Amino acid sequence: MLRVFNVSEKNEEERGSFQPQDNVMLRLSYRFLQKEKAVLRYGPSYKLSYRGEDITRSFCDKSFVNCDKKNCKIQSPNFPGIYPRNLTCYYYIRQTHIPDGKIALVRVLQRNPHLIYIKDRNAPHLSRERQLEVGKSCHTLHDYLVVFDGNKTTAPVLSTFCKGGAALTGLTSSGPDMLLLFHASPYDFPFQDSPRRRTYGFELDVEVKFVDRESTAYVPRGSKCEYVISSQGQRSGYVQTVEHSLLANTTCIWQLKAGSSEIVWLYFLHYRHVLHPEMPRPAKCPNTFQIHDGLTTGTGEENSTTLLGKFCKLEKIPRVCSGVHAPSPHSASCSPQDSYVSTQPAMTLLLRYAAGTAPSHVEFLARYEFVDTRQWGEPTPWGGLCDRTFRVRPDRLFASPRDVFMFGRGGAKRLLCEYTFHVPSHQRISLRILRSKMGSNCTTVYRHASRRHECSHGGQPGEPAIRITEEPWSYVPVERACLCNVSNGQSFNIISYTNRIRLTFSISNMTPNEDYNDYFFEGEYNVLDAPLEVIEGCNETVRHLNGRYGNFTVGAGRGDLCAGLPRLISATDSSFLFLRVRGFTATDTNCEVASRINVFAAGGITPLASICPERRDVFTHIFSSGWEDYEFRFQYEDEDEFMWQNESISTSSLPPTTTEEYDFIEPVKRPESRDLFVEYIGNYSGRFLISWVGIWRPLRKPSVPTAKDDPCPHRCPDISACLPKELWCDGTPHCPSGLDEGAAACGLLAALPWVYLAAASVLLLSLVSLFIAVIVHRIQTHMQKSVVAAATAAVNNGHGLKSNTQDLLIPPEKDSW
Repeated sequence: MLRVFNVSEKNEEERGSFQPQDNVMLRLSYRFLQKEKAVLRYGPSYKLSYRGEDITRSFCDKSFVNCDKKNCKIQSPNFPGIYPRNLTCYYYIRQTHIPDGKIALVRVLQRNPHLIYIKDRNAPHLSRERQLEVGKSCHTLHDYLVVFDGNKTTAPVLSTFCKGGAALTGLTSSGPDMLLLFHASPYDFPFQDSPRRRTYGFELDVEVKFVDRESTAYVPRGSKCEYVISSQGQRSGYVQTVEHSLLANTTCIWQLKAGSSEIVWLYFLHYRHVLHPEMPRPAKCPNTFQIHDGLTTGTGEENSTTLLGKFCKLEKIPRVCSGVHAPSPHSASCSPQDSYVSTQPAMTLLLRYAAGTAPSHVEFLARYEFVDTRQWGEPTPWGGLCDRTFRVRPDRLFASPRDVFMFGRGGAKRLLCEYTFHVPSHQRISLRILRSKMGSNCTTVYRHASRRHECSHGGQPGEPAIRITEEPWSYVPVERACLCNVSNGQSFNIISYTNRIRLTFSISNMTPNEDYNDYFFEGEYNVLDAPLEVIEGCNETVRHLNGRYGNFTVGAGRGDLCAGLPRLISATDSSFLFLRVRGFTATDTNCEVASRINVFAAGGITPLASICPERRDVFTHIFSSGWEDYEFRFQYEDEDEFMWQNESISTSSLPPTTTEEYDFIEPVKRPESRDLFVEYIGNYSGRFLISWVGIWRPLRKPSVPTAKDDPCPHRCPDISACLPKELWCDGTPHCPSGLDEGAAACGLLAALPWVYLAAASVLLLSLVSLFIAVIVHRIQTHMQKSVVAAATAAVNNGHGLKSNTQDLLIPPEKDSW
């Protein structure tokens, strides 16, 4: 320890010794430390400080390169001790290793308020204000630190500060380099406060941040803080405040320009006013943020824009959708009420810093999206928001909506769009789905058994699907296909039966993360002329069959075009239909021909049966929907109970019956429709006969008293059905076993086939003819013999012989004897 005393004149002989009455004028303390223990200057052993490289021919200049990989510390000379007087130090910071597509921003800061204090006066520090002084508050004759946005002193000054005792939030350059200039005044009062009470000098941490080159997080040097984002580039993205320091009176402008059929959707993920407590408190409204509907430059000359919001006070912020990017299942959608939506194809954001970003700044992150409101086709009268009608138009393209507000991410939960294609009656529509997607859980399945495209969920209500339907007959909808995902290489094609076909795009229970990228379709349509034969001779009326029985032919090939069109068979008298189709039930593997005969219940989605057509005598039997579960209830007059599936049910539990001999009561479960829809799919050449009969169930009764009381006198036991009496013994078998044409039903002769009857008739006729011929021959032979005998007698009479005949017929002459 070195001490300096003010020695009195009285004790000149004891000048070399210390006396208690002497005043100490200067006290100097020193201590030798090992380098590893000098952690305040060099850092701890596990994280040593990088104090820069000395620049030659300078006293205190330092150079820092690539501080992203180093623990860079900018220290005043002799830190943490007293720095020398009358000097100027330059600290150059530069980042050379920058990833592709990125920009490096250099930042200096100090979170520890005890590690920064720069003297601002040449006098003992009696006051201990813990606040930085910035700008003009720091006198140029005293000590100060200047931060430049660049590597030269001619670069813009980010801040000038002195004093300390408070944390430095940070100053950030707009590029990969920064220059710090530290100036120590030549004038100073040599007496300082104790180092135990305050550390003089400064130590600043250096950080490097990389931002996207194409982002709005920085302003290129020499440019204005203006950004123009067009929908011709990226359809959506993020807008954020610049992450480097800005000078006073700087205005940042973000212009979002959409297309003519688009609008701009903007929502904030976070927004906050950031005050720097170490700096002097800014004015009441240091930063002003505005949102305009339309394009503006902030000069106030534009009248076509609408102010959507203005935010200046610290407690006022825009609407924020903070739960949009929360992890599932906690994520939430952002509705238009929680965001900002323009009515014009443009939106402008203005942010003005009156005092720069040093005293305070605004931080926000907002997501923008250009919403495509265009829809193909014409609006359907009295239809929904996305219902469209297509006629003959030049483009002949159609697609699902791309309006995000119709999907889960825009706040909607379900969507139902109907696309109706309507052309003149002599034309037909050809649809082609190029690609589609209906979520991750729905796939398109091609059923080889029916040669139809179906959804993997089976068309259950509430599941997402693209359904193609049409009405060949009024109030008889037919679902032609159910689609989910269609790839570009395997498009789906279909031709309508009529001049009107409908595509339904339905989604339900969408999540907040789903939009038009998860549910969509794209397609095209063409108009075809229908053959005259189909329009005139095979229209819907001709192909609508009804009656108690009948038959028709289906198939493909040249000739009859009507055979390839669908048929509708309507049941009469509330009876069921029984179809007899030539072919066998098809599965996914047993049918090699390229055609199917599909039979549906009218209005049904899935086929009741899919038949593989066969030219051999192989038949498949099909019943109307509900036949297997349908039962009648029956009552005789003299009975007090109903018989129902061998069970007795009290009449008090049933509706009152009439006084007729027997009553038919409503079935337990009424089918949706007993009519049948038959279609032929494919190009397998041939004609295949289909016959139908209207049938009903025989009454379930233990016994029938008399034949006349039997409500089902013409039974077909092998199908448990009753046939119309017109079909009983009509020469054509309608029961699968042929019982209706058997001997028991029609008698022995009626049971014989007509071929055998014809042969027997011919044989009988031949035998009768032969018998007659024999009789005639015998008569002729006898007559010939009589004639010969008469002739012989005549000859004998001529020779003197008497004729016996003459003796009998002529009286004898009188003889003399």
